[in-house]
Amino acid sequence: MNLQRQAVSDQIEGSVTRLDGVTLLTSLASAPGELLASGPLLLRYGLVCLEMPQLCIVPELVVLEYGEQLSGEDAWDFLLHHSNLHPRAEAHGYRDDGIEDQLRVSRLDLAQAPRVLVWRHDDAEDSRPCARPQALISNDPDALPERLRQYLPCHPTFIDWRNDRA
Repeated sequence: MNLQRQAVSDQIEGSVTRLDGVTLLTSLASAPGELLASGPLLLRYGLVCLEMPQLCIVPELVVLEYGEQLSGEDAWDFLLHHSNLHPRAEAHGYRDDGIEDQLRVSRLDLAQAPRVLVWRHDDAEDSRPCARPQALISNDPDALPERLRQYLPCHPTFIDWRNDRA
């Protein structure tokens, strides 16, 4: 059985900006700094590669050692909650540098929080994200996807974000 590859993803209306050398994702109507992307945005989530911590892989398919295949939410849940039982399972997907890869689960650093990666909605088929934000600016975080809030630190305003950095 060949299961269709599918990464977990969320969509938001917002923008990505670079301010003070830091990439930020915001749902606010206006944002200071250099605008990198805006409009409908697609969010995908990457797992850090143990041997190359500067890279992460966006898993689209997990193949267990006995042949079972998982995709989408099932694959994501398996990797985050059950993969320690199957260290030889393989995660297939694209790294954040756009290269297709497959890694054994034992080569993923699951102790680190997943990375949030952003694509412009029109570029969703591109293998390389347009941004990897380090924080989220939103005055209504409850309206945003739970995964996003879980993996990015959230600040209600750009001023609060700056104050928290000081």
